[in-house]
Amino acid sequence: MTIQAPSAANQLALTLEQFIGKAEAFLQNHYVVGSDSADIQTILKAIADLRLDIDSERLEQEFELTQEKQDLMGDYYDSAWF
Repeated sequence: MTIQAPSAANQLALTLEQFIGKAEAFLQNHYVVGSDSADIQTILKAIADLRLDIDSERLEQEFELTQEKQDLMGDYYDSAWF
């Protein structure tokens, strides 16, 4: 059995689950006691963090794709007979 890094889809799902947990807590508090400025700032920060996490994941995927292309090209040139 080998340990594998989580896939991008799994990481995205985990990131969304974490955000949804924060959003549900905000909404429950909002409907029960209302929201003050600190609560609103907290959920806005969570939204901004979610956006940054997703942007980071996209950049990571692009980097991995670029690395795979470079590896394939390197393998191709290493095996060429010319």
